[in-house]
Amino acid sequence: MILSLDKKIDVQFVELKSEIKSVEDKLGGEIKRVEEKVSGIDKRISNEEFISRGALTAVFISVAAGVIKYLFSSPVPIM
Repeated sequence: MILSLDKKIDVQFVELKSEIKSVEDKLGGEIKRVEEKVSGIDKRISNEEFISRGALTAVFISVAAGVIKYLFSSPVPIM
């Protein structure tokens, strides 16, 4: 009776150990995918920051050009 109970416990332990191993493998894959997503988001954020800086620079230059044109344009067209 005790031997059969020990065998059942051993079988259950082996099954549980294999399930834990499969869960660890799945979690390892999920963690890698999350790390890739975070890396991708980081790249997108840095690209958006670069684009925003470029757009802000373009707006600043166009406003400055408009102000310079307004201040220094002559009322009579130059031919």
